[in-house]
Amino acid sequence: MKIPSDLKIREEQNLYHDNILDLWGNQFNFSHEKGLAEWLKNSFDAYLRADYQDKDKVVVLRFTDLRGDNPPAIECIDFIGMRHDEIQSAFMWWGDPNAAKRGMQIKTFGGHGNGGKFYMRQMFTTSHFITYKEGKVNIFGFTDKKKYGFVEGFEDKTTSLEDALALADLPESLIPIEFLQLIKAGKTGFTVVRGVKPKKIVGNRLPVGSICEKLKYHSQARRPLKYYKVSVVHNGKLIIPVLRMEDIEPMQEFEGPFVYDIPESFEVDNGKHGKETIIMANEKFKRGKLVLKTSAAPFGGRGGKRLELNCIDIIGEGVIASYHMREIGFIKYYPQAQCIYGECTCEILEDPESDCVQNDREKLVENDMTKSLREWITARIDELAEKIAAKSHQEEEKKNIETTDEFNKLLNKWKDQFMDKMFAEILGGPGRGASTGGLGDDGSGGGDKDKSEDKGGTNTGDGKGGGEGDQKKKGPRRPLVLLSGQEDPEVPGIPVRFSERHAPVEQRQQDVDRGIYWINLEKPIAKMVIGKYGRESSQWRNYLFERYVDIFTKETIYRAAKKEGGTLTPEVVDHEIDTVASLVYDKAAVDLENFLLEDKFAPEPAPDK
Repeated sequence: MKIPSDLKIREEQNLYHDNILDLWGNQFNFSHEKGLAEWLKNSFDAYLRADYQDKDKVVVLRFTDLRGDNPPAIECIDFIGMRHDEIQSAFMWWGDPNAAKRGMQIKTFGGHGNGGKFYMRQMFTTSHFITYKEGKVNIFGFTDKKKYGFVEGFEDKTTSLEDALALADLPESLIPIEFLQLIKAGKTGFTVVRGVKPKKIVGNRLPVGSICEKLKYHSQARRPLKYYKVSVVHNGKLIIPVLRMEDIEPMQEFEGPFVYDIPESFEVDNGKHGKETIIMANEKFKRGKLVLKTSAAPFGGRGGKRLELNCIDIIGEGVIASYHMREIGFIKYYPQAQCIYGECTCEILEDPESDCVQNDREKLVENDMTKSLREWITARIDELAEKIAAKSHQEEEKKNIETTDEFNKLLNKWKDQFMDKMFAEILGGPGRGASTGGLGDDGSGGGDKDKSEDKGGTNTGDGKGGGEGDQKKKGPRRPLVLLSGQEDPEVPGIPVRFSERHAPVEQRQQDVDRGIYWINLEKPIAKMVIGKYGRESSQWRNYLFERYVDIFTKETIYRAAKKEGGTLTPEVVDHEIDTVASLVYDKAAVDLENFLLEDKFAPEPAPDK
């Protein structure tokens, strides 16, 4: 027995008006990793209600590409099952804060019972689940009009196990042997949640690797994946036996964890209204804790999967919000905070009277309680980050910093003189200036003047100006290169320091849009060159120049990726690297001969203004 290809869902009246469901659904704005995290939580809650041990909780994620007339589908399979009355009392309701508990006094991962349903409703052309329990099968789903109901002929239908498995296209080989025995004995069942024709996916081949990689780092999935077994099947083949995030190696001498008790109350100054006391614990809700941990390697600033871990998860019954370090609040020691992550358990946030939890569980509701908590968390992060900075940073000699900065300024000026033309040659776009000149000229190619005959100033800002024509054209911002230990241009008084664990060239998240790169002077190789040859040596000048080559290469790849729509093949990347290296080294041979090769080199003093 198989589900008819033209299955008909008998549409039923939603228990909330369609307009409010559309409004809530738009707020979710699902990605598939977020939606799958919601399905996983639903499955794990089913195991919790059935009183299974963590080691016995098994879920299968099944991905199937387009095959003949069968459209692509994403499925989540567990081995518990639902009765008809459970569907009516829990699944068909929206916004029930106790939906996941089903009347039981247990802590669950699920909250308002919305996430998994909204994923089915919003992110697929159609969707349904096939569930089997106590000898009966139910198929319930959403039409392409976002209406839900039971499939005609499959509502509380008495069915043999063989036929139920055929309906779900669920081979016995996919079921763990211990669960298969329990299902055959009538002691448990199964549920297959199926989304057909997933949205936001181009083509008919599902990007399974990308979805799973993002899923295991998603804030709503990390905790359950740490303890329970989730396997991944693609086109009938097991490709991931256990989906789980890698362990994070802690930073030496800061292994932690660092545990802080949340104060029982916060004092908030409301201006004319005076001070208000925010209660954070009482007889019903116990005092919360903040747990901070460290990573030996920074989580990064440009992006990538590990960046998602550089956050604080807010825990109630499950994760009720998550804040990246750049979102939690202003952190003075941000580079060190890139090695910090953790979670804050605070049950009172889920008190209905506090009104702190949003429907999508992405961020907390903004109010005095959540603002005070975030400020307190930020202060604890900064305290730990400051200790890391103090430990890893050695006092730098002012004279040596000034010498290196003079070399860096010279390279910044040289970079600005020729990089626009270089990118124009590589990427095929117009340059700002027709020539670049050498190090002795104060120009930087273009400037802000119309029909400029000279090269203008040495501005490293947003690159306005148009070279030699009448028309001004705004191009990509030229990057500004700074040295670690210098102050942030927008936050005077706060030196930006990195550790030896950071990359030779670093960008914090807030530096990306500003076009700022930092040369990390704390790298062992940098210290080695300085220690053996000194900061005035040609070896040190060559080291600085090589970091500029790194930056040219990075900028070229990012600009090429943007031009290509976000996707670059290895062959294209290889070609871009060869091209930029050739242009940069050829140009350096003309402009930087003395800078790179002379044993002693003194930058020319700046002209008197």
